[in-house]
Amino acid sequence: DKKKDKKKDKGDSDEEKKKEKKDKKSKDKKKEKKEKKKKSKDKDGELEDAVGDISLGDDDVEHVDDDNAMALAVEATKKFLSENPDATPAAISDKVANEQMASGLKSQDRIHIFVRAAFTTDFFKTKQVAKNAPSISKITQGKTVMERHLISACECLCADEPKKFAVLLKQLYDEDILEEDTIMEWAGEGRTDYTLDSVDEEQRSAMRAEADPVVTWLQEDSSDEESDSD
Repeated sequence: DKKKDKKKDKGDSDEEKKKEKKDKKSKDKKKEKKEKKKKSKDKDGELEDAVGDISLGDDDVEHVDDDNAMALAVEATKKFLSENPDATPAAISDKVANEQMASGLKSQDRIHIFVRAAFTTDFFKTKQVAKNAPSISKITQGKTVMERHLISACECLCADEPKKFAVLLKQLYDEDILEEDTIMEWAGEGRTDYTLDSVDEEQRSAMRAEADPVVTWLQEDSSDEESDSD
């Protein structure tokens, strides 16, 4: 009997040892899994940071690329206008469109390319608005969105000389390039997505203030027309 009991005790202790070993293995595995997860999380965090840094860099590069692309498109258009003084509005519009597409710029950038290539702040002395009106109309095609981009291109041109902006706005209206509704829409808003980054808030506000007589004149003209129709 004593032998039997000894055997039993030995068997029990072996079982316990086996169980302990199993528990230890299980614990070690769990610990290993936890560490793996932690490492994986850390790696993901590093990766996210890296991707974040890369995307920031991409935005900066893209912005510089757009500026360079715009400058090249403007220069090429300037050269074309200089070499082809008798070019038709259709030919000019096609040239601008080709430059915009070749540079990977957006379609609304066509009006920015043309204004920068064809206009100077002495536009009133050399009658640049009257001369370029047919080409602008061909590029904007009477679309409000394009007319809003035309106004923002004019803001960019006159940013340092706000008084000239009001003159340019009125001349564009007189030549039927800008619709009254577009001007009133622009006048009723502050800084928008149309406003270029190169135009700071002080400059924008100064140009809006200078344009106030034009806006008031349009409002009064519109009121008179309504009174006449009544």
